[in-house]
Formats: sequence, structure tokens, C-alpha cells
Amino acid sequence: LVYEQRARPQDRLKTEMEAAREEKDRLERAERHRQRRMEGLPSDSELDSDSDNDDSGKKGYKTKAKRRPVADDLGDDFAQGGDAEMENAEATGNLGLGLTGEESASDEESGSGDESGSGEDDDDESGEEEDDSEVDSDQGESVLADSSDEEEEKRKPAAATSLRKAAVAAAQRAPSSGHTEELPFTFAAPANYDAWIELVGSYSLEQQLTVVARLRALYHIRLSPQNKEKLSDLCVVLTQHLAVLAEQDPPVPAPIIDGLVKHIGELAAVDAERFGEHCRQAVIDCHRRVQQALRAEGEPGMRASDVALMRLFASVFSSSDRFHTVITPMLILISQYLSQHTFATLRDISCGLVLVGIVHETQRLSRRLVPEALNFLLATLAATACHSADAADWDGQYPLSRRQRESYRLLQIGVAEKCKSKKALPMRWAWLLSPASDSPSQRAAPSVVVTADVKYGILRACLQLSRRFVDSYFQLPAFIECFEPLQKLLAKISERLPKFRLQHAPAEVVDLLATTRTYLDEQLDQARAARVPLKLQYHKPLAIGSFAPKFESGYNLDVHYDPDRSRNEITKLRRQVNKERRGAVRELRRDAQFVAGERLKEQREKDKSYADKMKKAWSVLEADQSDMKKMDKARIKERKAKI
Repeated sequence: LVYEQRARPQDRLKTEMEAAREEKDRLERAERHRQRRMEGLPSDSELDSDSDNDDSGKKGYKTKAKRRPVADDLGDDFAQGGDAEMENAEATGNLGLGLTGEESASDEESGSGDESGSGEDDDDESGEEEDDSEVDSDQGESVLADSSDEEEEKRKPAAATSLRKAAVAAAQRAPSSGHTEELPFTFAAPANYDAWIELVGSYSLEQQLTVVARLRALYHIRLSPQNKEKLSDLCVVLTQHLAVLAEQDPPVPAPIIDGLVKHIGELAAVDAERFGEHCRQAVIDCHRRVQQALRAEGEPGMRASDVALMRLFASVFSSSDRFHTVITPMLILISQYLSQHTFATLRDISCGLVLVGIVHETQRLSRRLVPEALNFLLATLAATACHSADAADWDGQYPLSRRQRESYRLLQIGVAEKCKSKKALPMRWAWLLSPASDSPSQRAAPSVVVTADVKYGILRACLQLSRRFVDSYFQLPAFIECFEPLQKLLAKISERLPKFRLQHAPAEVVDLLATTRTYLDEQLDQARAARVPLKLQYHKPLAIGSFAPKFESGYNLDVHYDPDRSRNEITKLRRQVNKERRGAVRELRRDAQFVAGERLKEQREKDKSYADKMKKAWSVLEADQSDMKKMDKARIKERKAKI
């Protein structure tokens, strides 16, 4: 089918490299057309402008010279005149003196930005298209040359004062209705967070996501080997930018955070080793701050940015591994924070609840027990109904000091407190944000007033997390011991809610409390029914030995009376083997005797034939000897006769 025309695809699927190259060419072409439009040159479509450039380079046509602007281009205030006036007009953006000083200043800034971002003139555009790839490669080499010098700078915290202020300004910027500045299609790859702020400092959050998408298309890993380092730098920069956005007040919209997290998750696979080392270093820095906060009272131990990064790590990395270079230290940090930190503000409690949710997400598949998360949930639930001054009221497996019990006082639901809304207030990211002031006196003060709505929202979140942990740990052998305190605590809350005027509580919280309590009771009953007390290993009962003699009336020596059949079979087989062995030995001996007799016969025949030959030889020799003696005697007689 190689030469069959009908077997060839009419429109085959493009490879990943071809699709990336096409997207990059499209963005570069769109950027060239945008620059032409800013310069006032005609750029109706991609095909027309590209065909003009190709024709001017191939057929030798002269490109159009830069025309003099006319009065119809920009309106009544267009400046027209000689060369000197043209220079002044270009310096002022081709606008006359009819604008006010403020507008002209803004136009000068926009004009200078456009001129700095634009390319060459129309006469050199055909050469520019040919040198695009060379310019990209030169930029990549320059970034690689500077990466070694900036390696130490990348390890600095992303929350520096100047960068944080610039990021806050960029995050709070919203696109205005009269915003006419067009977003470029090509950007330089940022090597660090400073370059990123310079790149997107003037764009809104939605435009920043567009910038990230275009950067990924321009520096696709299939296009050049140097793009791997650029995308790795971009992934680290976006992680730092996510930490900065998580600290914004008011909070950044959820679609923006989701879009940023999606880009980070896809870029993390480009250089997993470097991204993992950066995340591990972030966990180490957070652990250092938590330890300092434990030694110094009143210090914020966990920031909203730390919680956001941990949520990112739990979604990017494999959390079901037994040991992981990022997840394992993160879980140790979370456990230490939940067990040792004093939760004195709404921000601390909200951070703790989010961290408990992260623990459940990481242990959802492996189902390893994290007792610190359960103890925090029990303590937070008890704070809504128990009195902080009464230590006996806080009975259970969640030991708390007096100072810790007093810190939970802000969650206690009072008798006269009434929820304003009919539905429970869901947890908000604003509860995790730090106060606006950094002074020690205001640092411990919550940024959100803890009203009845907030308290019932915390209670609702605790009940939901408790239900999730019950589903996760149901198969544990120690399920009864872990969740019996929760059963008692839910019963206590159910008993005391009527004292707090049940009609003041949202119906959703009341229903959730009832369903959670019923579900936990059912699970505990099933666990108790399935639990079997420990007992010794089962063995087959042994028969009592009988010592009464057994007599055989017809006893015979040739018969075996062993009651064990297997032993009888073994004995029979042994005798049969011995019999066969003796028969084989006899046969071998007979064969040996026969072989020896035959060999003896052959030897005797050989000896007899040899003796016969020797006799014949001796007889011949004796005859010759007798003849020779007779001749000698005859010769002697002849001599004597002559004498």
C-alpha cells in the first residue's frame, strides 16, 4: 500500500513538534502585523503581508517607502509639515497641540512603549522574517549565559518588599473599559521573578494568563534544547507568583488561581528535579518560620501563601508514596503545626482547617492515620460547645493546656448569638489573610470579625471534614478508639445546641450534625460487630493414646500389621527396591563371569596359535642346522682324504 494513492491520508495529524512550530510561527506573525499596525503600515491579513514580503524578496520588486502621514490618519489634530515638523510629530506620536498636557504625556508613554516593542521598518521586514530564528537563538544563548550568575538570586524569597508591592499593583489592576492597548504576541522568557514583574506589571490577571500561554507556545520544549531551562524558570516564577497572589486582599478570583495552577502542573513535568528542589526549599523555609513562631508567642506561624503552596504540592506530586521528598516533609510540618501551635485567631484556625483538608487529600488513597489532624478537629469542635475555664468539660483524647483552651474561646457559640443568614457561611480565603498592619499589637487581632455566622461556618467545615475522615479510616483496626471521642463530642454538641436556641442555628448545620452523628454511630456499630476478641491459634484436637495390647490370632512373620497405610506402602516399596537391587547385582555378576570366560577363551586361542608358529619355526631351524652340520662333516672328510 505504499504506492497506493487511496491509502495515503489526505490531512494527516500533526506531530507535537509540528503543532508547536506552527503555533510559534502564528504568534510571531501576529506580532509582526501588530507592530505594522502600530507604525501605520497596511496589514490587512497574514497572507497579504507575507506574500508582499516574499514577492519583494524573490522578484526584485521595490517595497513601498515609508509614506508621509496625511491629515485623514489621526483626525483634526494631526500635525503636517516639512521634515522638521515630521520629526516633531514623530516625537509626539503624530499628534498636534490640541491635546492637554496629561493626555499628551500618556500618549508619549504609550508611543515610547510601542516604539520600544516594535521591530524594524517595512523596508527591512522581509529580512526580519528570515532572521527570526537567529534572534530567538541569540536570546536563548544570552539567557543561558546569565542563568549561572542569577542562580543564587533565584533562591531568594519571592516575597521581597519591592517585588511584593509590584505584584500587588499588578494583581489589583483590572482592565478598564477604555483600555485600548493591544497585548503583544511574543515575549522574552523571564529568568527570575524580577523579570516576570517587569514583563506583566502593566497587565491584568486575565492578561497574565494569556501571557503564560503564549510563553509556553513560544518556548515549547520540542522547538529547542534551551527551552527546557526557560520553561523550568517559568514554572518556578509562576510558583512564586502564586504565593504572592495568595496574599492579596481582597482575594484573587478562583478562576485565575485555577488557571495558574493548571499551568504550573503542566510545566512541572519539564524539569521535575529542579521544581521538586524548589518546592522542598519552600517547605523548609516555612518550617523554619513555624519553629520561630512556636518559640516567639504572637508570631504568625503559617501564611496564606504557605497554605496555597501546600495545596499546590498536594495536587502536583504523588501523595500516596510511602516516602516523598516534598510531600513527606510537608506532612511533618503540618503535623507539627497542628499539634504545637496555639490557635488564637480566626486566621490560624482557618489555616488549620485548610491544612486538615490537605492531609485528607494526601491520605485519601493510602489511608495512613494522621492523629494530629483528628486531634485538631476534635479540639475545634469542642471549642464551639465547651467552656474554656472548665478543664473537665474538655474530656477526651485531645489534651490541651489552659492557654490553648482560652485561645479557642472565640469559637464558643453564645446563648444570645443568632445567625443572620439562613444558610451556613462557607469558609472564605479572606479568613486566611494576615491583617493589614505588621505591628505586634495588631498582628494577633483577626482581620475578620468573628460573628455567629463565622462560628457556624467553622462548625460546618469541621463536621464535613469529620465525615470525610470517617469514610477514609473506616477500615483501620483502631477505628473505634480513634472515633469514639468524636461520637461523645457530637452527642454533647447535640445536647447543648437546644440551650443555644436551636432556631438561631442554620438548618443546614443542624441537619449536617444529625446526619454525621447518625452515620458515625452506624459505622462504630459495624466496627464493633466485626471486631473479634483475640484467641489462640486453632489446632486440630489430638486423640488420647491407647495402651491396650493388640493381638493377632493368625500372626505371620511375612505379614506387616502396621496400622499406618503410608508406612506400610513405604516398607513395601523398600523391600521391592532391595529385591530389584539384588536381582540386578546377580545379573551383573553373571554378565561379568561370561565376559571373563570369553576373554579367557580368546587368550587361549591366541596362545595356542603362537605356540604352533614357534614350533614350525624351530623345526625349520633344526633342519637347517642338521644339514649344515652334515655338510661340514663331509668337507672335513674330503680334506683328510686329500692329505
